[in-house]
Amino acid sequence: MINPHLNILVQLAKVDGETDDTELDLIREIGKSNKLSDEDIEKVIETTDADDHLSSLQDIDIDEKLELMYNLVLMMKADGIIHKEEMKFCLRVTKKMGFAEDALFELVSSTQVNEELQTDRETLIENARKYLI
Repeated sequence: MINPHLNILVQLAKVDGETDDTELDLIREIGKSNKLSDEDIEKVIETTDADDHLSSLQDIDIDEKLELMYNLVLMMKADGIIHKEEMKFCLRVTKKMGFAEDALFELVSSTQVNEELQTDRETLIENARKYLI
């Protein structure tokens, strides 16, 4: 099963050249919450490269865009370091989804994530909604 959402998160995890276990655990958790099998999740992790082509994201519905934005912010903060490559990659993704350019900066800077990689999901999604063009 192809899951563009999960592919993008794997690309993000790999874009800085250092795939952290915390990032991989989060990807697996997100995959399971999307009802993917462990086998499908591992296949996506193994076969997705950081420089793979980004699929078109403008046709996904608003809820999927907001969910992906939420997960991008969590992934960027997962290892405690936001790398320049991660920010550049996420900017490309958010533009492709139709978010205003400053959305990512605002959401990353205003979102607190605890040790269990949890944050106020609803607040982040509502804040992200304001930036959809």
